[in-house]
Amino acid sequence: MPIYFNEREIVLPGQLLSDDSRRAGEGTYVTNGKVFASTVGIATIRDGKVEVIMLKGPYRPMAGDMVIGIVSDIKPIGVEVELGSYVTALLKVKNAKELLSLNLKIGDVIYARVASSGLKGVLLELNEQFKKITEGVLLTITPTKVPRLIGKKGSMINMIKKITGCSIMVGTNGFVIVNGPSPTSEFAAASAIRLIERETHSQGLTDKVMAYVSRLVGGEVAYDTNDKT
Repeated sequence: MPIYFNEREIVLPGQLLSDDSRRAGEGTYVTNGKVFASTVGIATIRDGKVEVIMLKGPYRPMAGDMVIGIVSDIKPIGVEVELGSYVTALLKVKNAKELLSLNLKIGDVIYARVASSGLKGVLLELNEQFKKITEGVLLTITPTKVPRLIGKKGSMINMIKKITGCSIMVGTNGFVIVNGPSPTSEFAAASAIRLIERETHSQGLTDKVMAYVSRLVGGEVAYDTNDKT
């Protein structure tokens, strides 16, 4: 079936994207068997589905999301965590002993899985994926840009990791932790992430990011240590 857009074209709500309703993906809707854009964004084909990636938008928690958050309060029933976009989650605990074992304080940064999101609020799971983050640079990007930062099968984020030697942890909510062997490498990785956020819609972005981050790693760059977590 025909596709009525160019790859990574910016589309508008109501714009016709495909004649095949089976190809409808995120950011689209189906009417009379045709696929239309439901939001302003970047049209693409991923795993055979037509998708529209929003240019901007708040984080909307969903069960299964892996998020990075900042501890904002400690309560007897658990720990309140800020996820950005005015979203506060609760990391529930079984008892006071479990709460103490976490050794968390206000301002700490954690990595956790969203257990549920609904009328009762957003709940985080305390499981084997939970982690307290003690090192690195904390960045925030527009949550809708996270898929582009990661890339197809992790291609973009893995390229940045390889060139800079940094470990990079990305939360679905748009919080990112960069931890590298030197301030130069951390700055290079952070700058590459900012470039991706600014130019999500650009053609040839992968090559542009590769050249940019390679140039930064190869020279001395400025760095603001106040961004350290």
